[in-house]
Amino acid sequence: MVMAKEISVYPNPFDYYIILELTCDESVDCIILLADIKEGKIVRMLGAGLKPGINRIPLDDLQFLAPGTYQLNIKSADGEPIYQTKVFKQSPDNPGINLN
Repeated sequence: MVMAKEISVYPNPFDYYIILELTCDESVDCIILLADIKEGKIVRMLGAGLKPGINRIPLDDLQFLAPGTYQLNIKSADGEPIYQTKVFKQSPDNPGINLN
């Protein structure tokens, strides 16, 4: 079992980037997936090696994504779920509006 003591994702809603902050007890390789819920497709996939302590992982260049709801999944390299949440891409015309 992957031991992630604390996980935060910010800003949410996002515009240009998302920062993942994970505090781990042990080293683990993971896969980060960002999927467009409406389109049903993965729009960003990133591999990361997490170390014991605080890990900050940026997902940037997201300004070209359409406003809407996205699913963020973090899994271990062998597919074990670590974390899952929804994030919201805000409309440039209406910053700060939560798109549910």
